[in-house]
Formats: sequence, structure tokens, C-alpha cells
Amino acid sequence: MTDNRPMGLIKDMPFEEYHAIDALSASGMRELARSAWHYRNRVPITPTRAMLNGSLVHCAQLEPGALSSRYVVVPEEAPKRPTKAQWNAAKPSPASVEAMNWWTGFQKTCGEREIVAAEDYAITQQQLKALQAEPTLAGLFSSGYGECSVFWIDPVTGVYCKARPDWVHHVSDSRVRILDLKAMADDTPQGFSRAVARMGYHRQQSHYTTGFELATGLKVEDFVFAVVSSVPPVLAVPYRLIPEAIEQADEECTELRTLYAHCIEHNRWPAYTAEEMMVDLPKWAKRSNEIEVSYAE
Repeated sequence: MTDNRPMGLIKDMPFEEYHAIDALSASGMRELARSAWHYRNRVPITPTRAMLNGSLVHCAQLEPGALSSRYVVVPEEAPKRPTKAQWNAAKPSPASVEAMNWWTGFQKTCGEREIVAAEDYAITQQQLKALQAEPTLAGLFSSGYGECSVFWIDPVTGVYCKARPDWVHHVSDSRVRILDLKAMADDTPQGFSRAVARMGYHRQQSHYTTGFELATGLKVEDFVFAVVSSVPPVLAVPYRLIPEAIEQADEECTELRTLYAHCIEHNRWPAYTAEEMMVDLPKWAKRSNEIEVSYAE
């Protein structure tokens, strides 16, 4: 195979470079769990406001030195950002012209940096304070390194894999704890549980843990999800998965790596199944066996 592929733990690799490397990742597993066809035909996602908040707090907490080079905050005295209709108006009002002129000049000063609304940046500042106020998370974030990249070959299937842990905290020369930072509107245990199932965060933990140990030879003794609210009031909560969820995640990751290896070997990326499918009604749409009949008198 290719001999010049990155291997092991690499610090300070730019995300764009990491993203461009063709290897099985946790986010790729999420698509693969839907179907091999969806993995093969995945497309870039347009970031939502919630996703932008997550990216912003990640940078602020994990790479604070890069914050000013990636983002620029809209000044409080800035006029309201013109709408598409205002930009395209044949005869815009004087106020619209003034606002458009201001924004044209402001955007020129931003370059490639992401423009962040003042209220969104204020949320990020609250998130940083919340993370610092939570004793467990503050302790884990007190030392270590963030946004490292790890690459390894799965010893069973031969699949080339990658992962990018948010934060690595060394407990000793041979043991580490990994933190994964999640910004969420619903930070309750129930809300996070639903997000784990929907987004495959349990598989992410398994993939990161397995990969980090194989890539470095170090033992991952703990994996903590640092969940922080993305809307006020802002709270930070450390969550850990129960052993049964971790065991299921290990099984799912093994199955997905096997599927990926099979697709690579045969160059076939099927959708849900090659067979014709029979589809039933969902449980909530089915009528009960006992039908109540009422008559008008």
C-alpha cells in the first residue's frame, strides 16, 4: 500500500490537512452506519449557527492562540447587517446605503476570517467561564494538549484509520484521559443520551480510544464528554458512558470496519441492502387489535 501515509500521533497538524487524508474516521463511521453508499457519496454540510458556535468554542477553549486569526467579532456599534433584498434593491434607502458601505469596508478587513456576531461571541465567553467553573473539567483542561491527530492501521481488517481528539490529559507517562467537547442546546442527561444515539458519539469514543492506544502505545484510562450549553443559561457538565454503551460501541465499530474493508476490497458501496425490501408501518401508526366503536345516539 502507500508507505508515506501519516502514522502515530501528530501535533499541530492543520485541520484542513487532517481532513484531506483518506482514512476511516468517527464522522465517516456515522455515514457508514447509514449505508456504504451514503459514506461513498457524502457531501460537505453547510454549517448551521449551532455548528458555528461549536467550532468557535472549540477554538477558544482548545486553541485560544488561533482565535484572532480565524474569527473576527462584529463591533457593537456596527449597523445591522443588510439583507439580500437590500443588497439587490434598485434604489436602496440612504440608511441601507450607509449600512452596505460600512459592511463592505468591514468585510475587506476580515480577509478569510469567520465573522462572528457580538451576541454569539458573548455566548462563547460564557461557555469558557462555565468550563472553568466545573471542577472536573477545569482540572482535566488544566494541562495537556488539544487537537492532535492520530493515525493507525486496524490490526484485524487492515483499514487505515484516523481520529482527532479534542484534548489529551496525561495522568502518567503511560496513561491518559481524553476529553471531547460538545456544545449542545439540550445539555440534560436525557438530551445528551439522545445525541449519543443520533450522532454516534458512543462509536466516536470507541474509535478514539482504540486508535489512540494503537497509535501511541498509551493507555486511555478515561474518556469524558465535556458538554457545554450553546444557549443561555450556560452550564458545563462532564458525562461518561456506561460500560454497556461502550461495549455496544466496540461491537458496532468492529462491524463497520469490517464493512469498510469489504467495500474497499470489492469496490462496491451498496445502499441499505441489495435485496428488495418490505416496509411496515411504524409502531405508533398501527391500529390496536382492540377497536373501540362508538355510536351517536
